[in-house]
Amino acid sequence: MFLDALFSPGAEGRSLENPDEPITGQSLDEYLGEAGISVNNQNAMTLSAVYACIYVLSSSIAQLPLHVMRKQGDSIEAAKDHPAYWMLHDEPNAWQTSYKWRETKQGHVLGWGNGFTQVVRSNRGELRELVMRRPWETQLVKNGNRWLYAVVEEDEGARAVQLEDMIHVRALGSDGRTGKSLIRQHAETIGLGLAAQQYGKDFFGGGGRPTGLVTVKNTLQKDSWERLKDTWQKSVSRLKGSENKTLMLPADLDYKSITIPPEDAQFLETRKFNRSEVAGIFNVPAHMINDLDKATFSNISEQAIQFVRHTMMPWIVNWEQEINRRIFTRAERAAGYYCKFNLAGLLRGTAKERAEFYHYAITDGWMDRNEARVLEDMNPRDGLDEMLISVNAQPASQLGQPNNPEEPTS
Repeated sequence: MFLDALFSPGAEGRSLENPDEPITGQSLDEYLGEAGISVNNQNAMTLSAVYACIYVLSSSIAQLPLHVMRKQGDSIEAAKDHPAYWMLHDEPNAWQTSYKWRETKQGHVLGWGNGFTQVVRSNRGELRELVMRRPWETQLVKNGNRWLYAVVEEDEGARAVQLEDMIHVRALGSDGRTGKSLIRQHAETIGLGLAAQQYGKDFFGGGGRPTGLVTVKNTLQKDSWERLKDTWQKSVSRLKGSENKTLMLPADLDYKSITIPPEDAQFLETRKFNRSEVAGIFNVPAHMINDLDKATFSNISEQAIQFVRHTMMPWIVNWEQEINRRIFTRAERAAGYYCKFNLAGLLRGTAKERAEFYHYAITDGWMDRNEARVLEDMNPRDGLDEMLISVNAQPASQLGQPNNPEEPTS
């Protein structure tokens, strides 16, 4: 498709709208400067790098097993008797699974800076459900000397929620009470990506740069110019959606095809650089959003470990501490109740790596064979719950005994 046609008497190009104004090719820098794209939480998600980063972080938080545990003395076990166990692990409310609840909440935190979940209790203080609240309908306000959350929904109206009844997971903020949206904080970087994306759409759709040059052989009068412009626009409009049709030109016009100029290589470089920048904003390894330019097998393996340590762990601690202080009362926390994400899913290695891990754990004497079987979703077996030692992998109870019990000891 043709963009703004360029008419030029002789060698000098002239604007389609004003033949007295010279035409110069619009560069990517000029386009981005004039685009004036407004960045918000919705259109930022149309940038593939932003969507990929939010999806990676949200799905990673959501897929981790989340359990309620209880520590009593030296013993730690799953607290399945507590109502929070099934809400956090399976179903927080009637509309969501635990996965979808955490995925949605983490998406809210990354996009809006804050993720809200109301803790609903009975009149006797018993936990009933965890209700998702949307960040654009929830606001932290001060009423006299007390802070509370004001929730305004179209279908349920307005309500006030006490601080202790709201799980509020926050992104990095400045006032200590609310988080700041990563999208809003880095609007210019994301806006650059959106503008480059729009530039590419216009370019390949025929609206960003001329694909051909039309020249006139003779000088045009003003009336002739207007008629020519009208004829050209009608001809081009008839070709929309038909890439292979021929455009008929008047006898005194020449058309010359223009190839993509070398300076348009900055378009591709800008998109690559912006993708890397967005990954850096969300602290996500580039290879996890399909940016494999500098990826190798060895550094991808190392980056996966770094992702768990330096990207996921801060978010996991954020979630755990906020859930612990809102779900459990002081008395329950004193009794040893707490929630815990299981990171084994993200760190789970290959079959060979797991076999080596279990081998050293068992022969070094800090894991028994039945514990290893449980981690592999296998049923325990009789006789495999006794610890082995690393000297010769025999039961610890037989340490120091002769190999042949019939032979007398010296």
